Amino acid sequence: MKNVISSVSLRLIRPLFLAFALLSAAVSAEASLSMDVGAALELTLKNNPALLSLRRETDKALAFKLQAEGTRRPELSFNAYVDYQKESQTSDGSSRYDNRTARVTLSHTLYSGGRNEALGRQIDQVTEIAERNITDAENRAAGELLSRFYNVLLQERRAETVRSGIATSEMHLREVSRMSELGLSNRLEVIRASQQLAANRADLSSAEGDLDNAVISLMNHMAIPPEDRQPITGSLEVIDTGGGREESLNAAMTNRADRAALERQIEYQGNQIDIENSASKPRVTLGASAGILDPYRSGNTADDTWRAELSITIPIFDRDEARSGVIRARAVMEQDRIALSRKDLDIKSEVESSWREIETARERLESSALALELAEESLRLAGVGFQEGVTPQLDLLQAQTSLTESRLEHLSALYSQMQAVFALKTAEGNIIEWAERMNLR
Repeated sequence: MKNVISSVSLRLIRPLFLAFALLSAAVSAEASLSMDVGAALELTLKNNPALLSLRRETDKALAFKLQAEGTRRPELSFNAYVDYQKESQTSDGSSRYDNRTARVTLSHTLYSGGRNEALGRQIDQVTEIAERNITDAENRAAGELLSRFYNVLLQERRAETVRSGIATSEMHLREVSRMSELGLSNRLEVIRASQQLAANRADLSSAEGDLDNAVISLMNHMAIPPEDRQPITGSLEVIDTGGGREESLNAAMTNRADRAALERQIEYQGNQIDIENSASKPRVTLGASAGILDPYRSGNTADDTWRAELSITIPIFDRDEARSGVIRARAVMEQDRIALSRKDLDIKSEVESSWREIETARERLESSALALELAEESLRLAGVGFQEGVTPQLDLLQAQTSLTESRLEHLSALYSQMQAVFALKTAEGNIIEWAERMNLR
């Protein structure tokens, strides 16, 4: 008898184990396809269209480097010339004139009034400006990615909360319908329960629409088309900022790539002033050429020719072209200095605003947590009172609605706290390193 029971038990348990194994495999497969915030950040930095376009600035910097370095090298050229000309009279009685020339020319600027030297100093500045602009764009793209990523998680949790409210409303509708059949409730209470359920279902439709929009926005930021969207995995949680206002401001002044780019731009413009001013200074050029000259009319045989020259050009009056160029370059330099001063003010404002948002979000989060706790207790008491017939149905429905609203408010407050931290780290200019160090989930 014992063996029979064991055999029956095994037959019952085996399908359960098989079902559990299949479920675990399905969950594992879904998890492997899901994208966490680290993978999303890596994909954004790799494929974001705005970043891909901005990285082409390094090609422009390379082109500038080639051009600037080329001014320091000699210039070599080859020229060939053939000429046939019909003439009515010539000195030797012929009726035409022809000339064949081939020449190689080498020239080199020994002194350019400081222009070539200034271009050489600008090479590193142009390269660094391009790199700093890319770094700044990556920092902002990372901050935007974190906001969009956790907004998807927020919308998922909001949809789950609304579904939970629907489940509660459905249970209440079944209960009052059963009580109505027993004569313990009236038709009005059934109608109210049905209205509550309909309202919750409408809220779910809106929540699912918000979720879909959030997912599309996130995928677009990672350059993933809507039809290839991927599920994401993560959790909403309170993030500890660490440090204080002073530490954040010092970090921003040190790390902000857009500020460093403006500093290099001022240095670049200083060299641009030297370039414009070089037009009013002497220029010394050394040149040499060699070739073959074969004139027909002279009757000479072909022979090699060569020429060497040293030229000095001293501008006397250029109609103020050099002066106007210097004035424009200095005006741009002053604008860059004003932009740097404005950037320092913006950074201070961003840091201060972010910290204020963090403090406000923290207070809101604490208040919403307390409100959620009270809403849960209110619903419990209203449910007990309704079962005992001492609490009106309207109070119960209001308690259900208040609980759903409190849950949604708490989720919103939690996301706002995370959003404020992301804004602060973006303002500090080091959100990528911070996210990797924090190992966000």
